[in-house]
Amino acid sequence: MKPVIMSDMHKSLLHAVPRVFRLENHCYCVVHVRENFVKYAGKVGLRRDATKDLVKEIFNRVAYIATSAEYG
Repeated sequence: MKPVIMSDMHKSLLHAVPRVFRLENHCYCVVHVRENFVKYAGKVGLRRDATKDLVKEIFNRVAYIATSAEYG
């Protein structure tokens, strides 16, 4: 099955999607998660010394890193 990409920006989907697609087809849209992270970084002062693009790049490197399970 292909995953259902669900934005974390729409909280109402958290309850509706499992009823239609079951739990194993859920994932979050990395673009929305990254944008939320950048907003949060600004609120807590992480962006004070870094540009928005740098914060996005750091997030992307972490989000797309391979896990040990993929190599095991």
